[in-house]
Parts: sequence; C-alpha cells; structure tokens
Amino acid sequence: MKDLDWELFDRYLANAATPAEREEFERWVEERPERAQFLAAWHRGLEKMESGIVAADREAVWTGALERVGTSAEATRARRANLRPPAFSLGNRPVIAAAVLLVIGAVLASRALLLDPARSSGVERVVTVPRGERGQLRLPDGSQVMLAAGSTLRHPADFPRDSREVRLEGEAYFAVEHDARRPFRVRAGDLVATDLGTEFLVRAYPEDAGARVVVRSGEVAVRATRSPAASREEQIIRPGQLGRLEPNGVARIERADTAAYFAWTQGTLVFDGTPLREALPQLARWYNLEFQLADTSLGSIPLSGRLDQTLTEARLDLLAGSLGLEQVRRGDVVTLSRGKAVRR
Repeated sequence: MKDLDWELFDRYLANAATPAEREEFERWVEERPERAQFLAAWHRGLEKMESGIVAADREAVWTGALERVGTSAEATRARRANLRPPAFSLGNRPVIAAAVLLVIGAVLASRALLLDPARSSGVERVVTVPRGERGQLRLPDGSQVMLAAGSTLRHPADFPRDSREVRLEGEAYFAVEHDARRPFRVRAGDLVATDLGTEFLVRAYPEDAGARVVVRSGEVAVRATRSPAASREEQIIRPGQLGRLEPNGVARIERADTAAYFAWTQGTLVFDGTPLREALPQLARWYNLEFQLADTSLGSIPLSGRLDQTLTEARLDLLAGSLGLEQVRRGDVVTLSRGKAVRR
C-alpha cells in the first residue's frame, strides 16, 4: 500500500478491520515516522472528541467528514456503530463546536499529509467558528488561539523552520511563545501583526473600517500590507494599547480598555457607548440572530452594558428597553423600533 487507503483507515479507527487489514495498515504506518506521529495524534484527538461530544454531534462529524473525503457509506456506518457513548458531557457548546470543526478539518487536511511529505508542504488548515459560538485551538508551534463568533483562521499544517504566519477573518485571541528566529505573524485585512512575545487580540470583521490590534502583555509590531512603501514602517503596540491603521497606512496607537476588549474570551460582550449600527453586527454574531432597525436613524443610539450569551425573550426586551426601543422577534430576526412602529 503506497498511499493511504481511507476506507481501511476508517475501519482501523473503528476497530472494524480484519487482523490482516490491521497488519497491512500498521506495516504501512511504520514505513515513515511522520505516519506514526500522525496516527498517534489522531487517537488523542478522537479520545478527546468522544469523551466531550454527545453522540449526535459525533455522528454528524463522521457522517459529514467521511463523506467529504470519499469514504464509503459502509465504512461510515462501521465508524458510527463503534462510537462509544461519552464518559461525560462538557455541556459547553463553544468547546464542542470547535472540536467538531477541528476534527473535520483534520480529516480533510490529512489526505495530503499522509501522502508523500514533499507534496504536503502547502497544506492549509481552515478553522471556522459559527455565529453564537467560540472556539479554542492549538497551532502546530504550541501557540494558543481562541476564535470569536463568525471567525475563520487559516494556518499551515506545519510551520516552516524560519517563520510562523496565519491569516484571520474576524477576531481572535493569541497567546504566543516568542521566537526571534521564527517570527509569528497574523495577517488580517490590510494589517500584519508580528508578535514580540505577548497576549493580544486581532480584529478584522468585514464591517470594520480597518483591522485593529489590542495588546494585554508583551509587545506587537504592526504595519500595513497595502500602502506606499514610505508608510510601511512598523509601529510597536504595548500593553494597554490599541493599534489601527489610518487610511494612509500609518498605524495609530491609542490607549485601550483591555478588560473590555478581552471580555468576550470569558463569555461576556462589553459595549461602552457603541453606536447601534456598529453594535448590531457584533450582537448578530454573539447570539446567531439577525438584528434590524425599523428606522436607520436609530443607528446612532449608543449601547452600553455587559451581555453574556444567555438569550431569552425577557432579555431581548431588557436590551431594547435600555435603548428606549421595543423589539419584535420573528424566528431568527429581531427588529428594533420606537414605540409601536412594528407590531407583534
């Protein structure tokens, strides 16, 4: 067996392979050290997934992931039949959602990883966290990342020896071990952030005027990616500061309330006089709802307060009332209006 037989791989993981098949697969694994390392990583990931994700979620993972890599329906059924009941339930949807996405990503990326190593250097892993969730992951170098709702992170399956670079759409918290020989960079929108040994946030959602970086500890160097060469000089952001790019590509540094900016990593969304037009996209991702304004003039109303991810009709009423508005929810759409402009 030269390349990976995905159906055999699935039966092996499901303990459904015959003795001869197991011997064939293990002989193939032993031919290269990276295959053994990868298989060990798979087993560790499966143990975590099967102990922390309820059966229905695990079944969805394997049904979708195995079909996407071309595994037969028979092998998929064998895999599902051998899934053990969870020893416990985390009861933590953000962690579960991230685990589901990471397992699917691993299945898809490993198609190339387990073939000729010379062909796997360009493999990219994509992790997307849906709206209403948060997700945690560890990068190949050990760096810790927490992705905010509605965010996508792209990173290589393994970093090169001389650099570490990821691409972000949305918002993420990074805790990185500094290595001067392998700089860690985040590309987000029109900004590149280079870690200098730190904990920091990078935010670049589509509705944002520009990417921004907030530093809690250490330092981060930022520069523009699309600007005249004269304005590409790096600016250093220090703890308690926020950096964003001006239209000319020069970084503007200002003080920031780091407790408020980092609050979402602990399950709280903080607003401090934020205009509704800017707050609503954040609320939409946070609660996985669509928020509408009955009148565009309402967009200038400032929103202040702390919101967790628990959502009830009473809480929506309280949120609207704090703004002097009323809310009507129909399905996943919440409309905010003055008085009786929108009736139930």
